[in-house]
Amino acid sequence: MSWPSIIVSLLIKATRKSSVKRSGVSPLHLAAEFNWDKVLEVLIEAGYDVNAMLSEDRSMMYEDHRSTTLYFAVANGNVDATTMLLEAGANPNLDTFNPLLVAVRQGSIELVTLLVEHMANVNAYVPTHPTSFPATVMFSMKYLSMLKYLMDNGCDALSCFSCTYSSGTHPPLQETSERDDLRHLLKCPWFCEIISTRAISRWAGPIIDVLLDYVGQVKLCSRLTEHLDSFKDWEVIKEKATPPRRLMQLCRLKIRQQVGIHRLRCINKLPLPPRLIKYLNHEARNQEEFCEY
Repeated sequence: MSWPSIIVSLLIKATRKSSVKRSGVSPLHLAAEFNWDKVLEVLIEAGYDVNAMLSEDRSMMYEDHRSTTLYFAVANGNVDATTMLLEAGANPNLDTFNPLLVAVRQGSIELVTLLVEHMANVNAYVPTHPTSFPATVMFSMKYLSMLKYLMDNGCDALSCFSCTYSSGTHPPLQETSERDDLRHLLKCPWFCEIISTRAISRWAGPIIDVLLDYVGQVKLCSRLTEHLDSFKDWEVIKEKATPPRRLMQLCRLKIRQQVGIHRLRCINKLPLPPRLIKYLNHEARNQEEFCEY
């Protein structure tokens, strides 16, 4: 045991948890903020509340208004601390800005996986900047494997194809630098507008391609169609969206909906042939791959 851990162990015996609670900050917060993993472990073993929240005035000291110890661990990219807290019962859905969004923005698939496996909300939004689709999608657009992982675990793809303009004329795109793209992203409520920003539009085709695997009959708005028409290799993606969708795709979608977002991992336990399980889990993305098994 390190010296800081030994000192904390001695202090714990002389510290009242009621006094800690009144202070508005838990020693767990401090341990996580400064990456004192050994101290964090000692405090958890001593029974300190892993879901303790910062007081409102202390939370306001941070720009993101963070509240939980888990948020500090995730914000620091600390996988070990995040694991300890989640295994001790930390709730990943208590902060205003969900820690999962922090992990997604960091591009950390390890942290994202940990949080999702412990029931983090894959459809989290940014309350102060409402959009018509989950913020998890917005922040994962540059990480296609992460976007697919979130979709595999129940993230809402259908809302990405909702557009108030439909096949009509969209407002002119605003010219923004890549440096200003994040600020612009948070002002756009529609998926088709956000995907049109300079930093993301280069991946528009592959992003739409992934999303189409998790929806049934949808109509592409004129802005999305414009993107797919801009690159010859994306024509096949546009054809993929053309109704009617294949019956196998519609059946897969319906089965996953009936299973429910919180039981998708149970698909592996269904009394079905292995190749069908793979198809339901999107390990085989299309009918041709499914038939090859």
